[in-house]
Amino acid sequence: MIYVELDQGYYDGSLGARRNGHIHLAAVTDILDGTEGEAGKLLAELLAILDRTESD
Repeated sequence: MIYVELDQGYYDGSLGARRNGHIHLAAVTDILDGTEGEAGKLLAELLAILDRTESD
């Protein structure tokens, strides 16, 4: 078995990255929900345009 000793900075950096990641990614769900809603509106508009084009 190989034993590797890591300094405290290794652990501090990892914990800091996780903490910051959690903070920065907290709004991702809201952003994606908004994007999904906009995509749904655009799709509905496109389908309406295509339906009118096919009717003519």
